Amino acid sequence: MVDVFHYYGGDLSESPSGDLLLADIPTTGTQRVYRRLLTNSALSNAAGQPVASPDYTWHPDYGAGVPRKVGLPGNVPATRALIRGQMLLESAVARQPAPQIDMTQSQDVVSTAISYTDSNTAQTQLVNFDINT
Repeated sequence: MVDVFHYYGGDLSESPSGDLLLADIPTTGTQRVYRRLLTNSALSNAAGQPVASPDYTWHPDYGAGVPRKVGLPGNVPATRALIRGQMLLESAVARQPAPQIDMTQSQDVVSTAISYTDSNTAQTQLVNFDINT
């Protein structure tokens, strides 16, 4: 199923005919990866009590919660593992070869560059974002 062309945090786009622009298959996968990584799931403390609401009320377990890393001390190995686990939940992300997740920390910024193979087209796709710690 093809999605509307809409990257996380951006506006909807219009097609030349004035309809909503649709995304092609690789773009749909990339949009879904961004959405999953940048969506906050519900957060509970050690006692199981909720401390933060999810971004998607009806899907409290959806999302990696990478934006919640902002302002926290950087933990590159833990964040890389979180990203890898969440990416493998997306059907557009091929398991082989495994996604390559490069993270570099420089002062208060962790830069993330992800390369993965689209399971529908076998094309390499790129996802990039920064986390200010």
